[in-house]
Amino acid sequence: MKMQKVLAIVFGAVLMAGFFTSPVLAAGGSITQLNATGGSVPNDTIGISSAGAATSKISTSNLYYTITSPSNTVVATHSTSLSSMDNGDTFTDSWTTNNAGWPMGTYTVTLCWSTGGSNNCNIDSASTTFYSVPTLGWELNLAGLGFLLYVLWRRRKEFEPVAERIRA
Repeated sequence: MKMQKVLAIVFGAVLMAGFFTSPVLAAGGSITQLNATGGSVPNDTIGISSAGAATSKISTSNLYYTITSPSNTVVATHSTSLSSMDNGDTFTDSWTTNNAGWPMGTYTVTLCWSTGGSNNCNIDSASTTFYSVPTLGWELNLAGLGFLLYVLWRRRKEFEPVAERIRA
């Protein structure tokens, strides 16, 4: 009989614990779009845009973007705080940067959607790539200017004024 009372007390305690506590649900959502445009000419503006949807209630979250070079060096970052979202709510976000001084190659844009102020991608993550051309740099500009001056110097006779004969 004592064993039945003990089991009844334990069973009752387990039921009560389950009744008074609510399960903690992980924040859920998905990034539905991540695009990078531009970078095809030197000093070009690169536009980054994204969109996503919540699949559960999210009290606070943030989007953290990184752009990494072909050598895996981070060349740009951006962060956006999102307000509270309910299941089915959506977001859109966009920002720009410039490829001045970036070497030529394929760059990777990574988006990390996290709860609170963290960057642990506990909601979702996505990545995309774009190709960036190099900037001309001062060396190439100087060489171009030198070549232009050389061509003008070689053709300087063509620029001299020609005496015009006056007919009487």
